[in-house]
Amino acid sequence: MRNKFTYRIDNFDELITKLVYYTKGYKFSCLLHSNISNVKVPKKYFQYDAIFAFDSIKSIKSNNDSFNKIQSFHNKEKDWLFGYLSYDLKNELYDLSSKNIDNINVDNIAFFIPRHVFLINKNSLYIESIDSKNKIDFLYKEIINQNILNKKTKAITLKRRESKNSYLKKVKKIKDHIQRGDIYEMNFCQEFYNKNVCLSTQDLFLRLNRTTKSPFASFLNMNNISLIGASPERYLLKNRNEIISQPIKGTSKRSLIEKEDELLFRNLKSSQKDLSENIMIVDLIRNDLSRTALNASVKVDKLCGVYSFNNVHQMISTISSLVNDDIHFTDIIKTSFPMGSMTGAPKFKAMNLIEKYEDTRRGLFSGSVGYITPLGDFDFNVVIRSLLYDYKSKYLSVSVGGAITCKSDPFEEYEECLVKVKPIFDLLKFVLDEK
Repeated sequence: MRNKFTYRIDNFDELITKLVYYTKGYKFSCLLHSNISNVKVPKKYFQYDAIFAFDSIKSIKSNNDSFNKIQSFHNKEKDWLFGYLSYDLKNELYDLSSKNIDNINVDNIAFFIPRHVFLINKNSLYIESIDSKNKIDFLYKEIINQNILNKKTKAITLKRRESKNSYLKKVKKIKDHIQRGDIYEMNFCQEFYNKNVCLSTQDLFLRLNRTTKSPFASFLNMNNISLIGASPERYLLKNRNEIISQPIKGTSKRSLIEKEDELLFRNLKSSQKDLSENIMIVDLIRNDLSRTALNASVKVDKLCGVYSFNNVHQMISTISSLVNDDIHFTDIIKTSFPMGSMTGAPKFKAMNLIEKYEDTRRGLFSGSVGYITPLGDFDFNVVIRSLLYDYKSKYLSVSVGGAITCKSDPFEEYEECLVKVKPIFDLLKFVLDEK
């Protein structure tokens, strides 16, 4: 049984900063930041400006029969869960396997029950904890009064997993599959990485978040694995009987010159290539949601809306459905995972080709981070625009990708990848050669 406490917040940004640095003392922590005051997305989809959970009292991880295990775990505990769904959870749902390079070995699923949950709005903090009022008062004062030693990360060199020429050749081969009718669309990713890197993940997250202000930013620590995320994309939200999915397909850079920026916005909005990409994934998600939805409840709330973020314009659609009370949250995830925006269509064949053409096992990248409430509601993002770091091996990974269709130009696809990952490259002070 959790105790509930309320505090008034004088400085929201300062609190977030101190919570992030406070994670140094814990192996398990999760911050989910909506940056809701800074991005022009519908605010009705966000209950809180940020959610922070830390100090694990129980945890679960699995690489087989994961949905049944998480269902049994949640049914027994009926508590908050924070953690991730790895992209390779797909191997439990489809006749697939992953044999690519894997330098950050994550489980198919991993969640923890936190001792403390902080639900944060601009002026209010709601704490749900198993501790007493006196202990929470002491904890809150300790967080607020801590002295922050800001150890900034030095410039970091990243290596390509494959050359630009190799990437371009593979895009052409993927287009051949599309021409033959094997697939309509495929999400194709590449990795940048380095080994033996020492860094401050807390400092990196705060600086990346200040730069991007993404609505699904995440800072997750699970034992030795850290995710520093600036995702603009929601995978799936369950709020009582309503399910919401918000896939992204279509990206444009921004300009500091107002007229140029407006032109880039309009060009994305009217781009036939991006519109077709987005609509294909919308159709796939409508089909996924229909498997658990009430009859005739699946609808497209917003088709191909274009939204402006700090560094990019994005084309986002919103699809919703209604479910019965007896539908378990694991069934909704099981019938829609992995998210269509990170696979392509048809989903199974696209995932097969992803294993063939990508060099790196995706793991947590293009999976999902989020939470599950005691009542079985949930909210999960899509892990993109992110850094993955293994504290033990000191391995750093940055992956990025995009949708390949029959209209894709290999050079433009490559440039779009660089637009997406530019804030991270800038953060690391990394200059990419063009070999």
